[in-house]
Order: sequence, then structure tokens, then C-alpha cells
Amino acid sequence: MTVASAPGKLVIVGDYAVLEGAPAIATTVGIRAKAQVTVTAAGDSVFIDLAGGKAYGFVFETGMGLTWVDESPAERGTILEAVLETCNELLTLPDPLPSLRVSMNTDAFYRSIGGSSVKLGVGSSAAVLVALTGALVAALGMRVERPSLLSICHAAHRRFQGGLGSGIDMSAALYGGVVGVTLGRGESEPETEALEWPEGLAMLPLWSGNSASTPELLRRFARYRAAEADAFSSHMRYLTRFAQHADAAWRSASVVELMSALAGFDDALRALDADAGIGINTEAHEQLRGLTERHGAVYKTSGAGGGDFGIAISDSTDVIDAVRADAIDAGFSLLDKELDVDGLTVGT
Repeated sequence: MTVASAPGKLVIVGDYAVLEGAPAIATTVGIRAKAQVTVTAAGDSVFIDLAGGKAYGFVFETGMGLTWVDESPAERGTILEAVLETCNELLTLPDPLPSLRVSMNTDAFYRSIGGSSVKLGVGSSAAVLVALTGALVAALGMRVERPSLLSICHAAHRRFQGGLGSGIDMSAALYGGVVGVTLGRGESEPETEALEWPEGLAMLPLWSGNSASTPELLRRFARYRAAEADAFSSHMRYLTRFAQHADAAWRSASVVELMSALAGFDDALRALDADAGIGINTEAHEQLRGLTERHGAVYKTSGAGGGDFGIAISDSTDVIDAVRADAIDAGFSLLDKELDVDGLTVGT
């Protein structure tokens, strides 16, 4: 049995603008998705739905792709299909593929609220896809270097999401720590660089209390780009300028300049949202922004927005502690997990 895990992520800067060539920075968070792959002696391959306690048989043929014996296990099945078919295209899997026993676990990405299970929007699908890919290639005895593995994960995730997304979460889940990402032209995978955490930077992830559909928000973004090309280009110029300033400040460990650039990026992102009606900035984010800025810290939404997480940034841990206390008093939840954690790990 081969076991792999990969972390979630938070986008610090570059949200949306990375899709148009702007630099982006993301950090991993200490919430991990897990995958297990076992090569078995014979019989049908099986995907085990750990949450539902049900087994789904499948057959994979190199020329035909994956076929479920009976029913498909919904989203997890689609991730497995995307990984197997992309690996076959880019690596050439053994033919015939040996029988496999596969399972995935993203329980850590959910929180129980009011008796309901709510997903935390920190990249669970990317994390479990990276974990599954790492477990699969290791279980099959294939040696794949990290840049090639990133290409596979990026292509598989785009297949899974219908071509949407920048690949930031794949880069973070695979490489770990803090990553700088720029997206190449066309279908190329993101260029990824490991970055150091700036000394003196304090950051607090704040949960809005609601989950959001990233694919739907990205579709609204794409519709605005197609319908209002000139206005869209103007917004992207402002976002790119602030993203570049933030990237330079991060690399030079200038926390004050970084805070200024992130505040400018947040303003520019809200202006885009006001014109495009994407739904990035919600009432909860406005409330979190207000209580953060009262203490002199900077607030911005993280990732696609529309709910999920925002981040408070300061050069003072005392300020961040005050923001934390106010957020708790206002009824918001925190993500009390370590940042800047290791990426993909694979073992037996």
C-alpha cells in the first residue's frame, strides 16, 4: 500500500490576475488530503468511498480510458478518471494496468457547523488530486521528477475542472511552503518558485463562514472578460501592477511595502468585482475587513472569494492578536493551522 498526502493553500496575492499573467504568491496550510493506492493480485480495480463506506469497481484500458463497472462515485470518481487518463497520456501507464485498490480522504477540509458539514475553501480538490497522483505513480514503481509531476497534476486538474483554474493550488500542494507562481501562455503549466516567508510578517486566515463555488466564480470572470474587453483590460492592468509590487516586496522582505501593495490589490479586486458582478466581496468579507482595518492591519480576500477565506496581514503579532480577538467576538471562525507547511509526501 502506498500512502500520500498533500496540503491545502491560501492565495496571498494574484487572485484572478494570475490568469492574465500577473505573479501570484500562495502559502500552504496544515490541512492535508490523503490518498492510498494498492496494487492487488487480480480482479477488478476498486475505488473505496471512505465517507459512504461503498466500493466502486472500475476498469481502465489504455485505449478506452476508465469505465465504472456499475455506478460512478460522483466527484471523487471524476478526479480518479482525470488522474488516470492524464497519467496515461503523459507517462504511458503499464498496459494492461494492474488491478488497483484506491481511496481518498479530504475529511480535514470540512467543518461541522449547526449539524451540517461545510467545506473550507482552501483547495481540497487540488490537494487530493496531487496526493492521488503521487500515490499512483509510486505504487506503479514509476520515477517522476517534481516538474513533470506538476505538469501531470496541472493537466489533470484542468481536465477535472473543465479547463478552469490557474494551477496555484497544484503548485502549493506539490512543492509546499510558500510558492511564487506565474502562468504561461495557453495550456502550459504554471512556473513555480519556492519563496521564503518574510521576517516580521504576521498573517491570520479568517473564515467568512460560507463556502463558495470557485468554478462558478471563474465562469463569471470569463464572461466579463468576453463581454467587456476594454474595461477588463483596465482592471487587469491595475491588479497586475499591485501584484508585481507585492511580489517584489515579498522577495525583498519589505513587510511595510508588502502591506501597501496588498491593500492596493484588494482595492483593485473590489473595483473589478463591483463592475463585473463576480461575487468576490461578500458582506462577511466587508465585516472582516472593517474589524481588521480598525487595528491598522490589511485585509484581503484569498483566492476566488465569494465566501471562504480572507487574510489579515500586519507587521505586528500584537495587532494580529487583536484582530483575532475581535473576529472571535464577532462570531467568526479562525483557521488555527500552521502556514508554510511541507508539500506532497509519499510513503508506504
